[in-house]
Amino acid sequence: MYIIATVGPNVKDRTVLKGIMDNGVNALRFNFIHGSETEFLEFLKIAKEINKDVEIILDLSGTKVRVSSNFEYIYKVYDDEEIYFCGEDKYDEMKNNISKIKAKIIPLNITNKILNQKKYEQIGIKDNTMLFNVIDRNNGLIRVVAVRGGIIRKGKGCNIKGLDRELILLSQKDKDAIIWGIKNNVDIICQSFVEDKEDIKEIKLFLNDKIINEYKPRIWAKIETLNGINNIKSILSEVDGIVIGRGDLIPETSIEDTPIHEEKIINEVSKDKDKDIIMATHLFNSMKNGKMPSISEVESIYNFIKAGATGFLLAGETSIGKAPVKTVEFLSKLISKYKPS
Repeated sequence: MYIIATVGPNVKDRTVLKGIMDNGVNALRFNFIHGSETEFLEFLKIAKEINKDVEIILDLSGTKVRVSSNFEYIYKVYDDEEIYFCGEDKYDEMKNNISKIKAKIIPLNITNKILNQKKYEQIGIKDNTMLFNVIDRNNGLIRVVAVRGGIIRKGKGCNIKGLDRELILLSQKDKDAIIWGIKNNVDIICQSFVEDKEDIKEIKLFLNDKIINEYKPRIWAKIETLNGINNIKSILSEVDGIVIGRGDLIPETSIEDTPIHEEKIINEVSKDKDKDIIMATHLFNSMKNGKMPSISEVESIYNFIKAGATGFLLAGETSIGKAPVKTVEFLSKLISKYKPS
């Protein structure tokens, strides 16, 4: 059973890293959306000194949509305020005149063609804690009104239900991360926002072109969209495991449909005993915030184990959580109690 901890600011200290590994963590997730190669090299060095057998999981960005790194401002957006979204290329085209335009324009890290491929009802930021209703399109810009406002800065994650990701190719950032993974012999490469088996084939082609020895990492697909759910059978044919990324699955679909999606994915993956099924994010939000675990969180762990999950991925609970060691220790105890003998 995998207990995967995401590395981050709250496990930088060697003592804390050793604490989570001594209490059951057998794999570390290096999330290349956040963090630098230098930081990950340091984590890798310390982790292997503590336990040379700990597995390293390289988590790629995939087609995750974010506020563009070209965005030079920090905007506070109020409820009922109107703002605009556009693609990165459209923003660069307008850049010299942005300061003269009396409107808040937010560029996303995709092209304007991809952004305007379909019509959307809403755009969410930071797991829909900020939410915007689409009201109009004009000259390549999407005009929205804030249902829930907040602070917008570059790098913030976005969710757009129904976005056509087919034209989004393997990014240079992901290519650089894979090359780093090859150099450092990571055990597993996990691609985010997988919607079709072609997304995995693209990773494999890149790997085959770069690998010159017998090294062969396992490949996991993170399922976070409706297309990914609907194509789970074909995706399974190309991967060694599936990660259900609930952090994005919820805003990309809906919170009330998420248990139905989870059941469908688990049932499909469980047919092949050689495939891993990993439950990720929103496992212990209570403990992440320094509180006691809730009964609903404990029941979820029990039910996922009984359904066939082969591991759990802690995200913010370890990377930025207030009690990473206690959280891992508690999860380990639950797994020991609930897993089939």
